[in-house]
Amino acid sequence: MNFSVLPDFLAIGGLIAVFWSLLRRTQQTRLHFWLVGWAMLLIHIMAQFVSQNMSEEESGATAISLSMLVLASHAFIWASNGRFQRSWRNLLQTLLSALPDVALICCAEYSLASDAPYVILTLAGLGTSLWMLHGGRRSSGRPAGVWHPSMTVVVYTMQAALLVTGYREQAITWMLCWHYLAVAASYRQSAPRASAGTMFTTLSFIAWAFVFPVGDLLDLLLPNVHVDAEVWNLPKFLVATGMIFTLLEEQLSSAEHASLHDALTDLPNRRMFVNRLQQALEALPSGSSKLALLVIDLDNFKLINDTMGHAIGDELLRWVALQFRSTVRQDDVLARLGGDEFAVILNPVADREAADAVARKLLSSLHEGTEIQSCTLSVRASIGVSLYPDDALDATHLFAVADRAMYERKPFRREPVLGAASGVS
Repeated sequence: MNFSVLPDFLAIGGLIAVFWSLLRRTQQTRLHFWLVGWAMLLIHIMAQFVSQNMSEEESGATAISLSMLVLASHAFIWASNGRFQRSWRNLLQTLLSALPDVALICCAEYSLASDAPYVILTLAGLGTSLWMLHGGRRSSGRPAGVWHPSMTVVVYTMQAALLVTGYREQAITWMLCWHYLAVAASYRQSAPRASAGTMFTTLSFIAWAFVFPVGDLLDLLLPNVHVDAEVWNLPKFLVATGMIFTLLEEQLSSAEHASLHDALTDLPNRRMFVNRLQQALEALPSGSSKLALLVIDLDNFKLINDTMGHAIGDELLRWVALQFRSTVRQDDVLARLGGDEFAVILNPVADREAADAVARKLLSSLHEGTEIQSCTLSVRASIGVSLYPDDALDATHLFAVADRAMYERKPFRREPVLGAASGVS
């Protein structure tokens, strides 16, 4: 018995256990498809074992082994498509999209002589692949990006040319190669940023793709050179390492984001706002450049929370945040400092009149109100404005002046305003 694939079987089995554990903790949709892909690769290794030890089953086992590689690539590509949720229907869609390629592999392994089935299956494979690209582009609203439909037409045209000219083994090699190149492109395209983990995994998928043609070239050009199976399987384990590394990066990035943003509105929180204000003051050129700080407090918001419940209050705060976000400029900093208190950094601002004009726009954005759970709600706000360097020369005093001006404008407070700060309500 040939047990050369046993180490790979144990390693892939261990990776599946790791991904299963991660899936139970995070419930990410992408992990479901990754897990399906690695399960297919485990079946691929089992089929290799059968092929090496049972000569009478070699053709069938090889067909299964190669088919699992194709199915795994489809699962990895599908994992990059954000429209899918966990369901058996989605898994069936994934498997059906690869059916023409799997059928073509079976025809080649059983040495089907006629060219017609190969041409028909190639056209069917082209159709399902274009459907995959179209579905992902339609659902995400983004162009195909790295892997265009025209490239799919090219790779299937090359596959058809190899098949009809009698190079069927080379056609299967080409199929496996371009499938994993497509995985690499999809993985990179779906990543929100080019992190180290993303780039490492993408390059590992590319290395995995070129294992197939390089292996054939070595057999052709250097038949006496033996390369251990562990070398050919190395890209698989690099991919697994990269996937886990990517998940770790995302968890760290998510934790960092959560520490600097308000969980309810996803606006910068007080900690991030203070940092951004300090950075803005330090970077502001000396001379005529000015910066405005707006402190905003919703009027009588506690009454809404107490009479209608915190759930409606939370929805109202989300709506207020959206109204404010659509009013200020893209480069301005809008934050939720806590409770019903917001703040805005206007950088740069021409003068106090310009800052007051923005404050009035923010108030106007709330006038029409909104409907939440069949309740029509309206809310008003008080805004205090302070200007750098006119009112204060540091962040602490600038905030204090704006805060004082805001409270002076509250319906239930009438206190003198500090400095030249202005208030709008």
